[in-house]
Amino acid sequence: MFTIRLKDNDYKGKNISLSNFSDSEKSCIRKALESINNLSVKELEARGAIIFPSKSTENDLNDGGKIVLSVHNLETDNPIIKTSNVMGFFAIENCLNIEIHSRFDSDDRQFFLHYMLQKICNVSPTVELTHVNKNPFYEFIVYLFPSFLNRAISQGLFRSYITKNYNDSNIRGVIEFPRHLKNNIPFNGKVAYRTREYNQDNYVTQLIRHTIEFIAENKNLSNILNIDEEINDSVQIIRGCTGSYNRFSRNFIINKNTKTITHPYYTEYEPLRKLCIMILTHDKISYGEKQQTKLNGILFDGASLWEEYINMIMIERLNELSFPYILEHPNNRTGKGIKYLFETAENHNYTAIYPDFIIKNPDKKNIKIIADAKYKHLEDASIPREDYFQLLSYLFRFDCKQGMLIYPYSQKDKTSDSNLFLAEHKKEIRLSVNGLEIIKYDDKCDFKDFSNNMKQKEEEFVIKLLV
Repeated sequence: MFTIRLKDNDYKGKNISLSNFSDSEKSCIRKALESINNLSVKELEARGAIIFPSKSTENDLNDGGKIVLSVHNLETDNPIIKTSNVMGFFAIENCLNIEIHSRFDSDDRQFFLHYMLQKICNVSPTVELTHVNKNPFYEFIVYLFPSFLNRAISQGLFRSYITKNYNDSNIRGVIEFPRHLKNNIPFNGKVAYRTREYNQDNYVTQLIRHTIEFIAENKNLSNILNIDEEINDSVQIIRGCTGSYNRFSRNFIINKNTKTITHPYYTEYEPLRKLCIMILTHDKISYGEKQQTKLNGILFDGASLWEEYINMIMIERLNELSFPYILEHPNNRTGKGIKYLFETAENHNYTAIYPDFIIKNPDKKNIKIIADAKYKHLEDASIPREDYFQLLSYLFRFDCKQGMLIYPYSQKDKTSDSNLFLAEHKKEIRLSVNGLEIIKYDDKCDFKDFSNNMKQKEEEFVIKLLV
């Protein structure tokens, strides 16, 4: 399979050379690229990809459809691929692998994406990169397992009808005469029969159990199952309901879980099913269950990851530095902390808004900062007008005098943080653009060093923000 490695937010595009391929290979690659050209996150999810955070597809619809990548000059031997702020990896029709890396990472090591995911998924810092897998993205998948499992369990244990075979005297199903004659002649008081039961111990929960035990057996990753009380409870619930678990039936269970889960009560179990199969088959299948779907893999919404990452470091650093400010984080993917821009004459709320961060003074009466996290290139100060207008609307709505855009940058692209004052307002209303430096690393740097350096940059950033 041909692998294309890209960087996120590459608006100029990367030139891909197909000149060394045969005509049949070129045709296959072009067909694969055409099938994903200008597709949104939601459309790729519908074709088999897993999206993280899972609510990003709903936000994608509200944004008019976030395009993952666009392909230009496809009819030539040098197509150009442009990317947005979506990262991830996926396979298309057993022909093409596409990897979209963070623009802050090297091609073979994904320290920044790993670091963000560990923060967001609350993975213990003792869980380090092992580099034992051929697929550099493999451990990303495992990081997500606790989050996906908790969301699924929150909908209740998955139940389904399964066929069970019995051989006893309590007949309550269809008698199986061949098995009865084989096992119970001469007659011993028992009858062989089968039943259809609505049970918690089924192929789906068995698949989850196999995934739990698979992770538990890996000493480098087993800590993921113990990061907090919630995941501990979820693991125990699955273990408790799968009494028929047999570690030697793993391949059988995987083969029994090839169908999409469409039950309307258990919507969170479908992404979990996909994730479990990707974890359990990582040695055999690079990017998931390719034999079952034409497209499979996982995509990370860079904007959502960046927003949640900033939220986590703000919480951590506010506590560590003993700043008295109060942080609110409205979330348009979950509906948490919803605010409204207008109200009608009848006092009805109108036009929902979700500022990324509201930083309040200790008295909770005055708001110090309204901030928006942007996973964009803002180093050159070419900030879109809609970003300014959105931030200004928040400032007037909340009677706040300081708005802020927070973005990531690498040292080579850095320009000074900018401050703008609203004209003819006596410099009372300020809009600032503040960057968090993402550490540039080389082959001599390990993940522990990268993490420690990032923590230092985070502390400097929060101090600069709030002092």
